[in-house]
Amino acid sequence: MTSSDGLTMLHVGAFSGSVPALRRALAERTAVDAYDLMPLARAPGLLGARVRAVCEARGGGPGTPWTKTGAWAAALDRRVRARGLLGPDRPVLIVQTLPALVPPAGVRYGVYTDRVGLEGAAVGGVHRSRYTAGWLARERRLLQGAHRVFVMGPSTADVLVGEYGLAADRVRVVGAGTNAPPAGVVDPGSRPADPPRLLFVGTQWELKGGPVLLDAFARLYARDPRRRLTLVGSGPAGALPPGVRALGRVPHTAMGAAYADADVVVVPTHMEAFGIALVEGLTRGLPCVASTVGNQPWLVGDAGVAVPPGDVDALVAALERVTADYPRFRERALARGAELRATMTWPRVADRILTDLKFGPAGG
Repeated sequence: MTSSDGLTMLHVGAFSGSVPALRRALAERTAVDAYDLMPLARAPGLLGARVRAVCEARGGGPGTPWTKTGAWAAALDRRVRARGLLGPDRPVLIVQTLPALVPPAGVRYGVYTDRVGLEGAAVGGVHRSRYTAGWLARERRLLQGAHRVFVMGPSTADVLVGEYGLAADRVRVVGAGTNAPPAGVVDPGSRPADPPRLLFVGTQWELKGGPVLLDAFARLYARDPRRRLTLVGSGPAGALPPGVRALGRVPHTAMGAAYADADVVVVPTHMEAFGIALVEGLTRGLPCVASTVGNQPWLVGDAGVAVPPGDVDALVAALERVTADYPRFRERALARGAELRATMTWPRVADRILTDLKFGPAGG
């Protein structure tokens, strides 16, 4: 361990497996007291706050979750303070902006997040982030008061500087690790199937662009019935179209086999702040077809193609392009994957956060 005075870590739920992985990496370096705020949603003593939050959410418009209201964030804040979790004696890391806590003056804290409210709302349409004005005001105070805001990719950093008014030197792009076991050295000579096998990874079928992908794949399959698509995490209701198989939920520890049976990762999502599935694919040398939202274009670089979300024609063209020029995309994916294997790991993320939060200079 690098320090004995420790770190307090506050989070809401497991954050798709990222929270446990980050907590383990931090705990290898310093003492970590981690607190999950999710159970407070069921705490009997907060029933009144939930009622007020539901009323506020209704005023925020259809689809606004009661957990993204000023009333609920304020109730969480009071409970966290009452338990003495926000004090000046040790630094605090708040994972995600959902709790919208406002730590008291004198508390040195950081925020680690994949996206922020205004970034998710900018997506527009039915998949945009929803919240009330009260929650957004608290989120803004949380971010502006942080010693550092740690983000997964540069698109979030741009929003923090441009929309939230944070100074650029208070925002750090630290990346993220993978949920599947890290890929080892990839054999550059491994041969793809002909045509390349496609892999979709996502637990939110509609949000991740699953229906769009099925429409695109149907066109590809009509041209060449040798095409194959595997779905992991979620899938459509009812019978699967020809050429498509669904594996359902696959444990993180078993995802290596799913990637080994694929040649291209396809996640044409409508909203995605980062894209860990893309990292997992690229670190295995798999070209990726993603969408032009969030940090996906930055992650993929020239090792694939990013298309506008919801654009079936563009998705078909992108998949045809990767198929036609697969050796070149594969070479680029191997190069990009080598970069990501060296930088996108939870130990590296933990080092960056602790260096800045625990041992960096005081002040903003």
